[in-house]
Amino acid sequence: MNYYLTIDAGTSIIKVVLFNKKFDLICKVSKKNIVLIDNHGKSEIEMNKFWQITSKCIKNCITKSKIEPSNISAIGITGNMVGAWAVDKFNKPVRNAILWNDTRSEEVFKNLKTNNKKIFEKIFNISGSIVQYGCTLPVIKWLQLNEKHTLNKTKYFLTCKDWIRFQLTDNFYNDITERAVSPGDIRKAKFSLKIFDILKLNYNLTKKFPEAKNSYDIGGYVTKKASKLTGLNTGTPVSIGAGDVPSTAIGLGAIKNGMCSSIIGTTCHNFYVSDKPFFKPKNSGLLFYSPNNQWLRTMINVAGTTNFDWIVKNFFSDYTQNKSNSLSIIENKFKKYNTLNNHIIFLPYLNYGGTISPFFNLNTKAEIFGLLPHHTRDDILYACYQGLCLSIKDCYDALNIEVKSLSLSGGATKSKIFPQILSDILGIKIIIPKGEEFGARGAAYLASVAVNNYPSLKKAINKNKKIEKVFYPNKKNKNYYLAKYNKYLKLRRNLDKIW
Repeated sequence: MNYYLTIDAGTSIIKVVLFNKKFDLICKVSKKNIVLIDNHGKSEIEMNKFWQITSKCIKNCITKSKIEPSNISAIGITGNMVGAWAVDKFNKPVRNAILWNDTRSEEVFKNLKTNNKKIFEKIFNISGSIVQYGCTLPVIKWLQLNEKHTLNKTKYFLTCKDWIRFQLTDNFYNDITERAVSPGDIRKAKFSLKIFDILKLNYNLTKKFPEAKNSYDIGGYVTKKASKLTGLNTGTPVSIGAGDVPSTAIGLGAIKNGMCSSIIGTTCHNFYVSDKPFFKPKNSGLLFYSPNNQWLRTMINVAGTTNFDWIVKNFFSDYTQNKSNSLSIIENKFKKYNTLNNHIIFLPYLNYGGTISPFFNLNTKAEIFGLLPHHTRDDILYACYQGLCLSIKDCYDALNIEVKSLSLSGGATKSKIFPQILSDILGIKIIIPKGEEFGARGAAYLASVAVNNYPSLKKAINKNKKIEKVFYPNKKNKNYYLAKYNKYLKLRRNLDKIW
């Protein structure tokens, strides 16, 4: 058996990826999933439709790859984290799944804060994270107040990948990487009853969660029913898997204490690998538990490539007819661009959810500062690239650590200019690992350990990690970017008072 089939269930896109025994990508199938939203903070998914799309993607991937299903060693799973995927005593969805980016529990926190002014700080001291409204326990609190019938009907609260794993195996499990950020006790990677008290939740609710297992454990085996839907062989092992952020870190090979990596996608995750829980800076950012028994101190800018997308949509409509590579075509214009002439400052906070790192302000906005009559759309776009890179430096500086090099993944690695700008601004080498779909690759690593093809994650990663490209800083830009970074900090600190 020579292959690992992995499922990477994102918020809006489901991907099924096939890797060979050396973890080279052999085949990929993806399909969009409809997210149900409204103006009141709702973000939901129809659970049965979600599984239907996933099962079709699995079948299509097997067909497209032309491999024999008997050659698949194991199934790996990763997916969008937390939220609440509720099932009843008949193992059917109670309602639509509520996703991680649902914000309806904001009102709950406003009310709780009336009698508990330091609620966010208290939760941070236990969880190491600024609590997000779409985390599992805040969502359950919202259900308690607004949909008590849902709470009463619920047998188990699952997460995205738990639901997929159940459909494949008929087994219910949580995994530790998500139990720890529900929010939970991040030091011990389990529930925190203190947080239950802070949110005024009954301890009996802990019974509505299935057993939590390690990400590299076996979660069950493909059933006959799932086999018919997916084309997988009955009895194929399915690993527990990890949430998308820890899984991507594993896929990048981020298992060395002190290693730094940035994942630039719709959101921008900047994380530091630590052998111990890392709580600084206080009341900022997120802290994830990694399957390698490590912690990922994560400074996240909720708006990543969405900043680029907005500028391209609104300023480069003449390029967007060929949507698949419009940004790549536009970037050709910057081969001879004079970086030192760009003095526009772009604050890359283009989202409705504010900022949780390196500072906490739920009212932040994106800003374009310093426009003059001679500036063009090219100048604005280039400043946007710089702005996101400056925000990454801002995040790592807040950790007060020495960053010697940085591994970069996500959509921004395909950019012709972004990695070099980031190297210039950070003043360090930027490493782009060989491969793609690192979240799915991390799930494949975990699956390989689950079926004992490797004795440990460390050995699986070290044997198969390769480098695609390395970027080194251009020294002539050092003083320019130092001055621009200082202005960037002054601008965002002064706006903090009026946003």
